[in-house]
Amino acid sequence: MENAKSLRMFTIFSSVWGIVFGLLGPFYTVYLSSITGGMEKLGFAFSIMILVQAATSFIVGHYSDRLGRKPFLFATAYMDAAILLFYTVVTETWQVYILQAFLGVTNAMSMTVRESLMGDLTKKEKRGFAVGRLNAVVSVFAAAGLALGGYMSKFFGLKSIFYLGAVVITLSTALLFFIHEPRSD
Repeated sequence: MENAKSLRMFTIFSSVWGIVFGLLGPFYTVYLSSITGGMEKLGFAFSIMILVQAATSFIVGHYSDRLGRKPFLFATAYMDAAILLFYTVVTETWQVYILQAFLGVTNAMSMTVRESLMGDLTKKEKRGFAVGRLNAVVSVFAAAGLALGGYMSKFFGLKSIFYLGAVVITLSTALLFFIHEPRSD
């Protein structure tokens, strides 16, 4: 029963993040392309992020088994919020590269830990259904975030979505206190 309650809270938490990352959606790429000044530089920036993400995933997975999932979710949230704020002040391509590397770390943390926690909170025989339901709910909220991001960027400018995203991600960590993390020995 405790896992069902934690799974609901995890779904709400993930949905909030879905809204934020939907909010950023393609507008993030448009914003970065205006800073980097070329598609080849933008491609390189995303390559940096993916390579750092690949290198970090294994380490995060190993330590989340030992330390628990929630500390990594807290760290990811606060790091992502800081990164989003830094995106609003960068002016040079090399600064974007550095932020993309940090984003690679947080993406690895988020993906690895969220998937692991999802496995922890679900029963093996119903895991596929639970994952499918979570992904469906988060996708609906991400779509709402995309629509909101379009209007926000039109009326308040591209940077506004970064500010709002940082605030919402930071506040969402309060939901983590309501998730009981099962520990296996």
